[in-house]
Amino acid sequence: MDIFQFQGLFLILAATTGYFLNNAESRKVSAFINVWINLPVLFFVTFLQNGFQVIEIKIFLAAIAYSIIMLVLALIITRNYEPSVRGSIIINSLFMNTINLPISILLAFGYAYSLSVAFAAYMTILRLPILMFIENYLSRSKIKEVKVSGKRRINISRYLPIIAFLVGGGLHYAIPDVNSFLTSNLVNSINLFIILIILYEFGYQLRGIVKDVTFTQLKGYFSPFVVISTSRLILSPILIYIVLLVLGITSRQAIGQIMVTGLMSPAITNVVWSRLYEFDIRIVVLSTLILTPICAVVAITFLLLY
Repeated sequence: MDIFQFQGLFLILAATTGYFLNNAESRKVSAFINVWINLPVLFFVTFLQNGFQVIEIKIFLAAIAYSIIMLVLALIITRNYEPSVRGSIIINSLFMNTINLPISILLAFGYAYSLSVAFAAYMTILRLPILMFIENYLSRSKIKEVKVSGKRRINISRYLPIIAFLVGGGLHYAIPDVNSFLTSNLVNSINLFIILIILYEFGYQLRGIVKDVTFTQLKGYFSPFVVISTSRLILSPILIYIVLLVLGITSRQAIGQIMVTGLMSPAITNVVWSRLYEFDIRIVVLSTLILTPICAVVAITFLLLY
């Protein structure tokens, strides 16, 4: 069992714990930690380690092209949905899981994973501006002017990841030899701890759905699920493949690594983003739960046939 599979067992355990052992206090604490601490720390540590450098320029361009085109397609496809549902569909269609699972699959088939990690890192860089655009774009079709004491209320927590991104990236260049103490093992350990808490929230959100959602409500989620599934399993890999070819990325290793990442299920962190931006969190949880094993099987099948 490699380290990524071992970590995966801990992630499953965290989600299971959140499902069976949650209570009101732990839900409040984990929700607070995820929004006010985990997301900012995730961005701070990542950019403190790497700065704003772009090493694989073609992979970076591929991530940009994929994100923009996929975002435009998602906006067009979801134009008839209400904003909260639309937001959930868009983020789960666009932001894939890049933690543990794709790397374990690649290792099992004898692939390296450096380009997969690079693509994932660039998708992380693009995530913040895209999320801000989605929230601002969707806010045009719903009332967002919430006033407190005659002033518009500003949700500061939404801007913390941006601040962390800028501060972390800036300190990378201000602190000499920052990577001498901020090793890859330390960063991976911090990221694992953060994802464990996020998965705990995923578990208790899932339990809430199981307890409270009726069959009629579940049928209402069928259409969003179809859109997300089509995006993740069909549109995403086709688009990534075309973008790679257009950019002249034709090596078997590069295509294999990035295609596996592109075939992954929605990111677990989408659960926190959906709550932060007031999207429909139930759609995010259900589609992520169902698509995770399906996408893994599809990715493995792709590597077997490729």
